[in-house]
Amino acid sequence: MISLHGTVQAGSFSREFLIDVGNEIVGMFGANGSGKTSLLRTVAGLCPLGEGELHVNEVVVDAPARNIFVLPELRNIGMVFQDHSLFPFMTALDNAAFPLQMRGVKRNAAQKLANEMLEQFGVADVAQQMAPTLSGGQSQRVAIVRALIGSPSAVLLDEPLSAIDEESREGVRNHIREHLIRLGVSAIVVSHDRTELDHLCTRIENYTR
Repeated sequence: MISLHGTVQAGSFSREFLIDVGNEIVGMFGANGSGKTSLLRTVAGLCPLGEGELHVNEVVVDAPARNIFVLPELRNIGMVFQDHSLFPFMTALDNAAFPLQMRGVKRNAAQKLANEMLEQFGVADVAQQMAPTLSGGQSQRVAIVRALIGSPSAVLLDEPLSAIDEESREGVRNHIREHLIRLGVSAIVVSHDRTELDHLCTRIENYTR
């Protein structure tokens, strides 16, 4: 569960959010500048709350008034960034396996699971390529695998299908939905494509400026 009652701030942007997400896939749809990406970055721990409180699975991870702030790497949240944010000095396989290794899974076991998921998402053939050599669609698929792999406590997806070609989009979307349902965690999906959200999410929130 994700519960954020407070003010999200990023540079000059500031907006109050009242968000409660159970074990469901919630889509966020709205105009540029309405704070959707800033909200995801706040939940992930990349931007601190201005005020209020943020709970993930009933644990307080950000509460400025109580001087509580849990570092991003300790929140166990999977996230797909708009720019994918793969580590450029790693292969696709190492990027996908990274969250598991951070949680203490041995390298061989982590890579085995990562390779299986890369295959499910159609990019096992580029597992040994360095991240900067991947196409946009390949990079995005690897980022999706990295966000979903293992047992994240929540999943945040920022425009997760933007680089996927039209012919493959439905299959990738279905794989994402299947994995999220199997994980049974809170998920937030941001997209400018309302149709994609309608197919992927169980609930949609609209945000204007």
